[in-house]
Amino acid sequence: MLTEWWQYLPALLVVLAFLWLPGLALQWAFGQRTGRIVLAAPAFSVAVVGLTGVVLDLLDVRYNSLTQVITAVILTVLAWLVGRLIPRGGYHTGSRAVAASANVDYHSVGRYRWLFPVGAAAGLAIGAVLMVRRLISVIGHPESLTQRYDNIFHLNAIRYIVDTGNGSTLTLNQMTNPDSTIALYPAAWHQFASLMVPLTGDNVMVAHNVMLLAVAGFVWTASCIYLARCLLGPSPLVSVVAGTAAAGFGIFPLGLIAWGPLFANILSLALVPVSLGLLVRLLGARLTVDPTAHTPDAAGRVRLAACLVVVLGALCLSQPNALLALLAVAVPLGATAWWLALQAAAVARRGKKTVILAALGAAAVTAWSVLWSMLSTDYVWDRFTSTARAVGEALLYSTNDRDEVPWVLVILTASGIYAAISRHQLRWLVVAHLLLVYLYAVAAAGENGPTRQWLVGGWYTDSYRLAATLPLTAVPLIALGAFHLVQAIVTSINGLFNFGKQTPSRSQTATYPIVAMVMLVTIVPLSQVDSLTQSTRWGKQAYTWEGWDNILSLEEYQLLENIDEHVAPDESIAINPWNGGALAYAVADRPVTQYHVGDPGPLLQPLVQDIDDAAPNSPACVAADELDVEWVLDFGTQFLPGGADAAHLYDGVTAVDPVIDQNLELVERNGSAALYEVVGCD
Repeated sequence: MLTEWWQYLPALLVVLAFLWLPGLALQWAFGQRTGRIVLAAPAFSVAVVGLTGVVLDLLDVRYNSLTQVITAVILTVLAWLVGRLIPRGGYHTGSRAVAASANVDYHSVGRYRWLFPVGAAAGLAIGAVLMVRRLISVIGHPESLTQRYDNIFHLNAIRYIVDTGNGSTLTLNQMTNPDSTIALYPAAWHQFASLMVPLTGDNVMVAHNVMLLAVAGFVWTASCIYLARCLLGPSPLVSVVAGTAAAGFGIFPLGLIAWGPLFANILSLALVPVSLGLLVRLLGARLTVDPTAHTPDAAGRVRLAACLVVVLGALCLSQPNALLALLAVAVPLGATAWWLALQAAAVARRGKKTVILAALGAAAVTAWSVLWSMLSTDYVWDRFTSTARAVGEALLYSTNDRDEVPWVLVILTASGIYAAISRHQLRWLVVAHLLLVYLYAVAAAGENGPTRQWLVGGWYTDSYRLAATLPLTAVPLIALGAFHLVQAIVTSINGLFNFGKQTPSRSQTATYPIVAMVMLVTIVPLSQVDSLTQSTRWGKQAYTWEGWDNILSLEEYQLLENIDEHVAPDESIAINPWNGGALAYAVADRPVTQYHVGDPGPLLQPLVQDIDDAAPNSPACVAADELDVEWVLDFGTQFLPGGADAAHLYDGVTAVDPVIDQNLELVERNGSAALYEVVGCD
């Protein structure tokens, strides 16, 4: 199986370059110089790519690799110019002492600081290898596809960007609504995938799968390490554990792959840790236990705020739904920062500042409420379990009736919660984690009503989407828990063998790395054993060619691969989108009558209902002539969920009988899949 994937390594390297280089250049040009910019780079690259698609469409310039590179260079130059206008910035006096009050003795601080890049690289490598290996096992062959109806839109959207050169979030949905001037759909995922299509032999499915490997394996892991660095400091142990933990959850990204597939959500959620890390740095050092953290001055806050705005733009251009996760976690974080500032102002007896902070707090609450309500929807998924069970599922990361429990992650989370409560700077993180647990429980077990809809309506009251947010707070807690356990073990060993010694011996100094290595050697394999078995099996079921509700069977896919032998590039094909016919566009690059599931429009209705036995000048033939339809693709009566109810609308292109239906002539058949030519209208 792996040998099939190696040929697409160049495509993976290219998409990783597009995911890293634009964001890295943008941050560097803006004056960011810390090593963390490497970990945060994909979030900025998504903003660059997403904005490029919008701008090029407004300028009527095609979107492709060349125009993307040119635009990225221009945006980098603009970032450099803006960076020159903003003061360099610094830090408030004494902020280092405030941050170091957590009394965390990291071995990477001071002369051991060089260990952080090593630890971050190791954590990224381990997490990426574990995740990519798991995903390849789930996907199987590179050209396989998730057999869920949302994937019809995703795959066709990639082909649409390649064909039209339109990669704009403002107009991507014109693929399904061509008459709309503004047709919003987050385009970032599809833009990145479209850049790889020429490197995959023009195979959209392969480009799509390689994009998944890049985002889930590399971007998500790097983002988790970035957040752990911002909250916990430059510890190599923390970095490796964060990278390992990122690949240890069945609820993300595997849960969204098997359920949705929610690929745009996967990209957006993979960026949320960076946005949270930037928000923490913006609000000040007293919200972390990072001994190297500083509280920025006014100029420093302006630069961090600008970076945060860019990343928030990336969230919106990839999938605004993930912005809700940041808003939820921001409640305890922002409240803690506000309360600390209010306390400091009161102690200093600065009445004017106290009034300003009170006004800012009221404004922040109002803005948060408005934005939260704007992102809500009226969609309702019914509850399926009890509240107690839902809470237990979330705490054990075994949501949505999973039997598996990643016990090593659960134990480390508990250790991290204890350590965070002990260090008052991170108590907000515990509250944030429990808040996400609560929101999952509301989606999974809450009574339908206005309260439930307001709380989780932004996630379509979908428990799978809520479950996928849990690793956002769990990963830093797990990393903190591992560090806390190592510290406790080291302290116990040193106390046992160095009774009453004031100066640490060389053996004491060597204790920490030895214990840390033992901890890592234990955590890495245990994070992958048994706990992901069920999620892997569910994922494989989503990618199998055979199933009662699949989009495509292998026979249908093989027919589409050969369809160019008969159908010219400018000839349209009449299809039933509910049985997978719409993917003739993504697979074979041939126009179809519908690019996603849904009912046919007034013009199309008579064609798909009566074209099989239509006579010249009949409504069906008139529609075929107007829509340039010369072919019919019949994929039988195996429908996606909901397709059976719409089957009567597509009688003319479903289960065709060439003996009776004289207007269609069989051209090619592969099992139950058949291609017909319209022969009786002219």
